[in-house]
Amino acid sequence: MATPTRRLVLQNIKTVLETITTDNGYKTTIDTVEALGKSWAGVKPGQKPWLGIVPQRESLKFEYSNIRVVLTILVIGHVAGTTQDDRATKLNDLLDDVIAALNADTTRDNNAISTTITSVETDEGAPDGDGDGSMVITTNVAYFRGVGSS
Repeated sequence: MATPTRRLVLQNIKTVLETITTDNGYKTTIDTVEALGKSWAGVKPGQKPWLGIVPQRESLKFEYSNIRVVLTILVIGHVAGTTQDDRATKLNDLLDDVIAALNADTTRDNNAISTTITSVETDEGAPDGDGDGSMVITTNVAYFRGVGSS
């Protein structure tokens, strides 16, 4: 049996996010990308910047012998800074890098119709961050799957 398209999409996103390094032309070098969500307290300072991929809900629309699926994925990011300004810089750099990486191939290696970033939240302005910062990027990935097993 073939690998389900959903699995291929998630693997592609993880692989793409792992390419975020200054050697590849980005502003940030990601230490760890995991297929799970963690709070900033659950990520050790030496692991930051850190990214987590968290699949959420799927909407399905039946179209003849296929199902059009829109999968919502959260990309959670945590950075460690030394000051408010340092945290803001690191959050903005990481945000810019994740957006660029996700948009480099919106077809997820020809497994998806589209990848659309729909919202971003950060704690950039929080006064009690102590230099640590977090963000959540909501992304929708649309793809087709068959009505049977993969």
